Amino acid sequence: MVKIRDGFKKIIITKDAVAPLYNEEGILVMSVYDFLLNPDSMEI
Repeated sequence: MVKIRDGFKKIIITKDAVAPLYNEEGILVMSVYDFLLNPDSMEI
């Protein structure tokens, strides 16, 4: 379990084509394509 207690958003960028989702620890998981091509990707 990941417990980092700060105010920063946690993001995992993958090369796999996955729909953006939050995992159990509240970390956003998204593909590199969504991250680079969608200007609003950080607001999901």
